[in-house]
Amino acid sequence: MTNVVSFSGGRTSAYMVYLMEKMRRNGEMDDVHYVFMDTGAEHPKTYEFIKNCVDHFKIDLRCIRTDISMDFGTGPKYTEITLDECGPDLQPWIDMTRKYGTPYTHGAFCTDRMKTAPYKKFCDDQFGKKSYVTWLGIRSDETRRINLAREGYRYLAEISPMTKIDINGWWSEMPFDLDLPDYLGNCVFCLKKGDNKIALAMRKEPELAKQFNEMLSREDVRTPDNKQEPNPNIYRNAFSMADIERVYAHVPTEYLDQRMKPNRGNCQESCEVFGCTDDLFADQGGSND
Repeated sequence: MTNVVSFSGGRTSAYMVYLMEKMRRNGEMDDVHYVFMDTGAEHPKTYEFIKNCVDHFKIDLRCIRTDISMDFGTGPKYTEITLDECGPDLQPWIDMTRKYGTPYTHGAFCTDRMKTAPYKKFCDDQFGKKSYVTWLGIRSDETRRINLAREGYRYLAEISPMTKIDINGWWSEMPFDLDLPDYLGNCVFCLKKGDNKIALAMRKEPELAKQFNEMLSREDVRTPDNKQEPNPNIYRNAFSMADIERVYAHVPTEYLDQRMKPNRGNCQESCEVFGCTDDLFADQGGSND
């Protein structure tokens, strides 16, 4: 079976890339490939970290973006791009919302449209259906996710006992690292993050917040038949970014900072190549892992 490593751009995922490449060069692992699905909504430092990993580990990274047809009889496909073409331009989000509208807490179809569907089509085309196994950065300390394992997927925990604390320690000794707090990992304004994390992210990255909110509120965002305007209320309790800003207006930034626990994940669910609605990733970490 061909081994395809899904590289999310986080620390755990990057450590898995390092380990798989080491095993490949030592002859312990055959036919290894590395794939990154770009949503155009990662933090700029995530893209920088990915490029550093490619340069330092000397890997051949395949980068893909969703290719969404406006034909409602056609699902998402993929476009392969170069690593230099990856970046926080929000174009995959723009394409997705133009056809499907905005995702929301209990309808988080964004991962399926921008990651799962294009990833599967890419791998089926490149390696053949049922001829590859996908490796995900699930650690040995994430027992719930391991216990809900699926056929066709393998995990970092199978080849390394490293926990999140171990991996953070490993990166602290490397010549480069992902210089981001957990709450800014994954898509910066991911709809599965808690309101407090979104509030803090908006304060730390006001320009990125403005761009993301404007993207959600575009005139060409598809709306339900009974609605006249785009719906930017994608967060829990049907909150918009403006609602979150209002609710947290009197909460000091220092207090929000203190509430961010460094060794916990940043999302309710992790945006891996499984679907966003899959309970496999409930209450687990996000892209910084």
